[in-house]
Amino acid sequence: MSEDLEKKIKKLEREVRVLTKKLGRAEENQAIMEETKDRFDAMYQNVLAERHAAEEKLTEAYNVITSSITYASRIQRSILPDAGFIEAVLTDHFIFWEPRDVVGGDIYWAGAWGEGFLVMLGDCTGHGVPGAFMTLISMGSLERAMHDVPSGDVGALIQRMHQYIQITLRQQSTGGESDDGIEMGACYFVPDDDELLFAGARFELFIVDGDEVETIKGTKSGLGYRSIAYDQVFDNKPIPLHPGQSFYMTSDGLIDQVGGERNRSFGKRRFRNLLVEIQDLSFADQMARIEAALHAHQGSQPRRDDVAVIGFKV
Repeated sequence: MSEDLEKKIKKLEREVRVLTKKLGRAEENQAIMEETKDRFDAMYQNVLAERHAAEEKLTEAYNVITSSITYASRIQRSILPDAGFIEAVLTDHFIFWEPRDVVGGDIYWAGAWGEGFLVMLGDCTGHGVPGAFMTLISMGSLERAMHDVPSGDVGALIQRMHQYIQITLRQQSTGGESDDGIEMGACYFVPDDDELLFAGARFELFIVDGDEVETIKGTKSGLGYRSIAYDQVFDNKPIPLHPGQSFYMTSDGLIDQVGGERNRSFGKRRFRNLLVEIQDLSFADQMARIEAALHAHQGSQPRRDDVAVIGFKV
């Protein structure tokens, strides 16, 4: 064998050894890659399974909570006065009641009291579930107060409500954590009488007569709050009645709703102007116009609070 051929053979042998080593490393790397892929696939499947289980638990919890709140809504609506009874006394009226959530903190009540008829609108602390709890406490306080106070004295009625709410929530003393209550307006009239009595707790009554809107302010104290004196007096405001008058009360959910081009609140001025504009309409159409005005002003802004508006003629 020639020397050159022997060199060539040795060179080829070295190249074969190098290639063999490289091939071994490639096969080893391939095995590592396949093992890593298998481990990653297993981890990914575990993550998917865990996420699916978490989503199922979340969906189950959501369904339980939603079902409970929906049921609570039926309970809250059950304490509202019967529409047929209201229509028998107030032939011209509307009640626009729209909680921000399924349940809410605005409440209304209308019914007989002694020889007359009582119309009330209230705005409790908060909205949603806490607000709904406060409506139940407030209406329970109203039912008790109506038995304690001579019929017709709306100022004394809401004062007694205030006391019952404070006692129920233990807010008549300095201890405790809660400081909740309700702002409320109450109107009382006797059919064929010539006077309506109004009492308000941080609430106003709007009276529209032709192109004029008169605002009757209530006492500057709410009901039930810890800072309000237990014997706080709420004044009766007598209002002479004559044909053509329309009466309105609203919670601050409408007044405070932000919207419009400048992201400002709906406001009392806009509300008073709207009341004048809709006076020639039926009360059903008036409610539709108020609702449309609210939604148009709100636009894409979120709803800030519950909304409740009552309008009626005596």
